[in-house]
Amino acid sequence: MKLRSKVAVLATTALAVGGVTLMASPAQADLVTLCSGHGGAVTLPTDLAVPAGKNCFLDGTVIQGDITVRQGANLHIVGGEVEGEVIVQKNAYFDASDTTVGDRVVNRGSFGTYLEESSTGAALRTVPVEGGNTDGFAFVVDSSVKSVNAEVGAVYVSGSRIGGAVTADGVEYADIYDSVVRGALTVTGPTAGGILCDSEVIGAATYTGGTGPVAVGAGETGGFCSSVNYIDGDLSVTGVGGGVYVDNNIVGGDLVTSDNSPTAQVGDNNRVRGGIVTEEVALRSLAAAVTEEFEAHEENLVEEVETARAETIDEAMAAGPAF
Repeated sequence: MKLRSKVAVLATTALAVGGVTLMASPAQADLVTLCSGHGGAVTLPTDLAVPAGKNCFLDGTVIQGDITVRQGANLHIVGGEVEGEVIVQKNAYFDASDTTVGDRVVNRGSFGTYLEESSTGAALRTVPVEGGNTDGFAFVVDSSVKSVNAEVGAVYVSGSRIGGAVTADGVEYADIYDSVVRGALTVTGPTAGGILCDSEVIGAATYTGGTGPVAVGAGETGGFCSSVNYIDGDLSVTGVGGGVYVDNNIVGGDLVTSDNSPTAQVGDNNRVRGGIVTEEVALRSLAAAVTEEFEAHEENLVEEVETARAETIDEAMAAGPAF
């Protein structure tokens, strides 16, 4: 379930900017470099901002301060380094490939953030703001993130390592594939549910409420998973209104399912070291509508990322050198 962007080659070959390095002191809070267009392998000893509605494409650029992607702007950075934080404002887009971010990445009502083979030294956050995008995304592929804390939009993590907790409260969905979460996984009130597949959670996994389907390990019946989940603590799925499917999990604590409507479907391939407190029926195959919904999560995100990335590169290149 990993994205392999069709525009990755374009992103790495579009620039022909030479490797100029500007030697300077660390970034100053009152100095900002504006980026509208494209830039290459330079070191910027300032903060960087993409003006509202503009596009910026950076290849190999080092930013020694913070980045702000202003309202409706797009930034794609490949092979770069950001020493500070990244703030992505209303309806803006941030796309990082093979890039390190020293501090947090915060989506503030943004269109979305996509991290591919990248890392952050602090949290990836999504927070709602008045007039901002409510269906944006935090999309993490083959990357390392300190933690994820989402309060709006979609959360999709694949092939990645989360150094701490994943918390998704009031989101559209929270899907985690082939990843390690070195903390608790807590999903509360998702409108389109979520799936945990081929992953390891070094803590408790808790799903509470919401109207979408929740599948923990049971994705194998729909062709989503190839092995088991390992959950170090308790696994609890309660009050879910869109269907619950639990199978192929090793649970270090208790397994609890209750107050779900319809009643949770629990398979025979769970190994539980603690107690089992469940209201359940036998696991059946995932309904076609459930399978289609989980497939649509990834397919829609892939399309959005590829479209936004290609648009960012094309328009930034057409705008000319940024600095």
